[in-house]
Amino acid sequence: MATVEEFIRTYAKAISDRNAAVLVGAGLSIPAGLVNWKDLMRSIASEIGLDVEREHDLVAVAQYHLNERGGRQRINQTLVNEFSERAQVTKNHSILARLPISTYWTTNYDHLLENALKGEGKRADVKITAESLATTLSRRDAVVYKMHGDVSDAAKAVLTKDDYESYSTTRRGQLFSTALRGNLVSKTFLCLGFSFSDPNLDYILGRIRVLLEGNRREHYCLMRQVQRKDFRKNADYQYARTKQELQIKDLRRYGIIAVMLDSFDDYTRVLQDLEKAYRSQQVFISGSASSYNPIEQNNAHNFLTLLGKSITEHQ
Repeated sequence: MATVEEFIRTYAKAISDRNAAVLVGAGLSIPAGLVNWKDLMRSIASEIGLDVEREHDLVAVAQYHLNERGGRQRINQTLVNEFSERAQVTKNHSILARLPISTYWTTNYDHLLENALKGEGKRADVKITAESLATTLSRRDAVVYKMHGDVSDAAKAVLTKDDYESYSTTRRGQLFSTALRGNLVSKTFLCLGFSFSDPNLDYILGRIRVLLEGNRREHYCLMRQVQRKDFRKNADYQYARTKQELQIKDLRRYGIIAVMLDSFDDYTRVLQDLEKAYRSQQVFISGSASSYNPIEQNNAHNFLTLLGKSITEHQ
């Protein structure tokens, strides 16, 4: 594990060096009014006689529904209904969008990241399909890779077990995997919005391990610490705590360092502190003059040019 201070110091430098990337999971969208995986699958599970509260593999639930119904139209409609609802960009989205980060990856189907970037006056080049990876938006400020699809094309969203298992064999999956491999090797990732019960996490971790093939770079993941108030019985809390500690250690196999927080509110506080740390490294020089006496104008301009260059080199 890393302390919050260690994470902020290291990741702020990665941002300054333009080597930072973000990987966003469903947890970041929940405060915006969107559903989590369990709520998304609730009615789907009920329709095939399952109780979503008793299920841990929610991707399998989606697959079971597809098997029983002979198609995924109902799943697609659920996706459209849930993620086409209006949701407000959160403080966390806005902070991430304000920072000079040019690479965003997400497993989410919503448009919150794109909207946040647009709200900050940035042009986002959104990659959803294999075809979109081959084109480049002119004067783009950031690239948003939606590796599991988008609500605008729910039928092609990665959602069932079939989708996940065949992902690496599809053209889209292969091209996205190639792009992700390059970013994982060259950039420092911040993963947030994931929990240890998120079905996306296991699939992503497995994919990362295969993609890196030993070329590991350290990345960070903000996660909420298991709390006693989450459980009725102390024995259940102790069990969950032990399991979480083992999972945190397991993340190191993938080069991911966990940064544990006490509450979901701490996510915003940490991101605000990160933004402050980054901004504190920046220097803004401004001035104006109608006369440069007793210095000649040319000499003054040369001095200011050299000053700016020296500051940049020593950042």
